[in-house]
Amino acid sequence: MQSSCLYRECMRNHAAKLGSYAVDGCREYSQPATGDLCAACGCHRSYHRRIEVQPSGQVTRARFPFTSLRRVKQLARMKWKAAAEEREEQEEEEDTEETSTEEKMTVKRRRKSKFTAEQREAMRDYAAKLGWTLKDKRAVREEISVFCERIGVTRYLFKTWVNNNKKFYH
Repeated sequence: MQSSCLYRECMRNHAAKLGSYAVDGCREYSQPATGDLCAACGCHRSYHRRIEVQPSGQVTRARFPFTSLRRVKQLARMKWKAAAEEREEQEEEEDTEETSTEEKMTVKRRRKSKFTAEQREAMRDYAAKLGWTLKDKRAVREEISVFCERIGVTRYLFKTWVNNNKKFYH
């Protein structure tokens, strides 16, 4: 039994480059005289929802199991949740020691650096002495390391602090 197909509304997202979703409103594919571009909206036929039609008149859906952005997002969430559950099951199988569910639920986040007022004051004075830049300061790298040890921060944290605060103090 041979089936034919119909092409319905255009599903092309014209605002994809903007990170949004907008369709042109073309309700049905209009067959042009030549080619595969819709005569109504100018989009290729593949952007239009395809419906398979059996000779008996029975319509079956094909290619797109959804008709709205809401359904697309719902399917994506379901797929994401299933993948996350599968990963958790694999991790549970790999774990040889028992861990509590609270430990599994916690998300490792980077700890925010907190400086005392004395540390901020010392870093501000020293950064002003260096000219608020650490580029080409290889000659004073040892001096910077000694300063950082003296105030109790790492050289990396000092460098990050200088880069984040130079626009406020310079």
